[in-house]
Amino acid sequence: MPVPKRKVGSPSKLPPVRSSRTVRVQDASNAPQGPMQSAKQESVGKGSRSAATEVRILDAAEIVFARRGLEGTRVREIAEAAEVNGATLYNYYPSKRALYEAVLDRGVSPLTQLLSEYAKGPHERAATVKLVEAVMQHLQERPHLSRLIYLESIAEGEYLQQMAEKWFRPLTNQILSELRAGVVTAGIDERMFPVFAALFMHLSFGHFSLAPLLRAVFDYDPLSDSGVAQETQLIVGLIHQMFPDLSNSQEVRQTQK
Repeated sequence: MPVPKRKVGSPSKLPPVRSSRTVRVQDASNAPQGPMQSAKQESVGKGSRSAATEVRILDAAEIVFARRGLEGTRVREIAEAAEVNGATLYNYYPSKRALYEAVLDRGVSPLTQLLSEYAKGPHERAATVKLVEAVMQHLQERPHLSRLIYLESIAEGEYLQQMAEKWFRPLTNQILSELRAGVVTAGIDERMFPVFAALFMHLSFGHFSLAPLLRAVFDYDPLSDSGVAQETQLIVGLIHQMFPDLSNSQEVRQTQK
């Protein structure tokens, strides 16, 4: 018997997006300028406005996709939320899928890069704290990203496998690589490593995706600076309780080379 497709989202219209990461366009000077100077400033101004428009489109897409899913979203909804027309949006992204992928790339790829940079340095407590803070700050800046990811997983959307292979396998591979390195996991069954990786993904992405529910249950704002700081402190504490030899891992790695 075929399984019916799950529908997500609601038909209500979304308000225009007011991005907190708007690219500022520098005002031109009122002083007389030569033709070369004017042309150069006009070019810079157009580039800044173009970048600002793209950021607004990505911000709007992130919110709409998080509420409707890839299948349930219409490009027109994103254009309206970003306050651009459809033709302008298609100048930046040729299809809805391309825009969806751009949102994911902007959100997930920097996390993989953070882990990659962490792997190159000493693994003392300060570096671990800095890593966790950077990850949580990045997710705090775009809380709808986590909801978008959870929605695709819950709905078992058609893009789920591509999402896993293109963005989350590289991310989890980086986490697993860290778990396999050094003595921090000595005595731990390697078959448990994916469970550890999943735990830290739930503690980070899950904090933001479940924020509305947590706010209703506990009467505090998980997305506030204090709420994110508390979750960050919890993650750091768990890491050092689970892997007490973390500070020695870099020294062991160098000895083993």
